[in-house]
Formats: sequence, structure tokens, C-alpha cells
Amino acid sequence: MPCSLAIENGVLTAMGRPNDALGRQGRMRIMVFLAVFALLVGTAWTAIGAWPVLPFAGLEALCLAGAWMYISWHADDYEYVVIGEGRVAVDLRRGMRIERHAFQIPWTRVVTEQEEAGRCRVRLQSAGRDVEVGVWLPPDRRGEFADLLRRHLLASGSPA
Repeated sequence: MPCSLAIENGVLTAMGRPNDALGRQGRMRIMVFLAVFALLVGTAWTAIGAWPVLPFAGLEALCLAGAWMYISWHADDYEYVVIGEGRVAVDLRRGMRIERHAFQIPWTRVVTEQEEAGRCRVRLQSAGRDVEVGVWLPPDRRGEFADLLRRHLLASGSPA
């Protein structure tokens, strides 16, 4: 996850994004190559008499197109957490949905949930609401992120 973290004038700013090493063009090229390859293989088998293969090759190309669309919808996802000036602000984009959450620092706490295989989920909770943060961090780094959030909340006046 490309992540940026900054603390300036007592304000913690963390930005997280999913890894998108290929970019939109690279994803498109790979998906087109795989779809064309599947259709060529299906056509070759059809040419030698195994015609039932072609519909499955078409289905495979359709599934690849669906996967490409899903990945493209989530390529611009982000997570933006700001702690300072008496509040915690969390902006999330997941798919086409954008969420904005604002919590007061004194009532905000960081909760970690241990899952199977040592994985950890990090949540910010306040006034009966909660939001998961750090979803694009590697599982072994989420605990460190939670500790950083707790320390900064404590320094800002929260019981964390």
C-alpha cells in the first residue's frame, strides 16, 4: 500500500491507497491479452472439431472483463485520516462510495481486533459509531499503525 504519514504542528495526517503497480493501461493490456488468448485457443479447438470449447472461452473472456471492471472501480480507493485540532476526520473511498466521518478527540478510541492467522483489524470508535482504517496496510503493520493512532490521540487529549 502506498502510504504517506506526516505530523506537522501536532496534526497527524495518514493517507493510504491500494497498490496499483500496473496502472489503468497496464491492467487493460493484460486483460485484453488474456481474453484474446482464451478466444484464440477456443477458436483453434473449434477448428479441429471441438466446438463446445468456444462458448467456455467466451465465458472466460466475459469473466475477465468483469474482473477488470471490478479492479478498475477500486483502483482509485483511498483512506485519509487526520487527527488534530480537536477532531478526528476519516475520508474513505471504496469503489464509487465516498464516506466522511468526523469524531471528537476526547471520545475517540482505537480498537484492534485479532483475527485468524495473527491478522489485525484497526477501528476508530466514537459515540456508537466506528470505522475501519488501515485496510491496505500489510497485516503485520496494522498493529504499529494502531499504536501510532493511540499515541497521537493520547497526546491530543483522548483516553484512546
